[in-house]
Amino acid sequence: MSTPLIVTHSCTLLHEGLRQIFKKSTFRSVRVVSTLDTETEAYIRDQESCVWLVGIEKDGPTTNDLVRRVVSASPGVKAVILASDHGPSDIVAALHAGAAGFLCQHIPADRLVKSLELIAHHQMVVYPQCHALGDHTNSHLSLPSKSEFSSDRFSAPAKAEGEAGSVVRELTRREMLILRSVMEGASNKVIALKLVMTESTVKVHMKAILRKLRVQNRTQAALWARDHADELGDAKDSLMGLAANMHLRTRAPVGEAQISSAA
Repeated sequence: MSTPLIVTHSCTLLHEGLRQIFKKSTFRSVRVVSTLDTETEAYIRDQESCVWLVGIEKDGPTTNDLVRRVVSASPGVKAVILASDHGPSDIVAALHAGAAGFLCQHIPADRLVKSLELIAHHQMVVYPQCHALGDHTNSHLSLPSKSEFSSDRFSAPAKAEGEAGSVVRELTRREMLILRSVMEGASNKVIALKLVMTESTVKVHMKAILRKLRVQNRTQAALWARDHADELGDAKDSLMGLAANMHLRTRAPVGEAQISSAA
């Protein structure tokens, strides 16, 4: 593979280990440095295409702003976040900033190499789908291409201009509440407690939401919700009222079956 790999990680203790890991990769050139200094950024700009692995403790606005700036200046760079701590909202924010992937720092070495090689070939990778993102059959998400997952194209027919409102109208009030919670990074357990239902019921609703949005997993659903915040916001007041009503009804000795009639 002719694609260069640049790794920035503030923990110098990890540098030698990373170099050893990437000796087994197909990247022709590997640079491991502590920060994205002027020299390293100039090197990235000189590359027609490269992978930039950004090692951080936790993703945040500063990192995302840096990724956005570098990717905008050098469209050939594929930025990949390698974080030791993260939540669903961090993944969503990083992808919107232009990252081509988001990896947990506890990823096995062979999967790290494979993930970066996939990204170099225009795949988008999120590893793993952590528990807060929900239950997925595949712990390693690889999407067809970055352009198909971008903020203006990724959800195909359901994402087309003018159709978002009709998609939102297909969602029940309960599903709307769950989708907003997913966008905010809530796990199934938190959603179940918030909406006074079992986790298995949340999973059933999630399957319906994914089908209606025509997306494959919670990460894509969260991105869809973020892109259509205005449409979701139109129903916010009624949803807040429904949520409040749900909590009030838990004071009465009724079962979930009765509550579910609100959906």
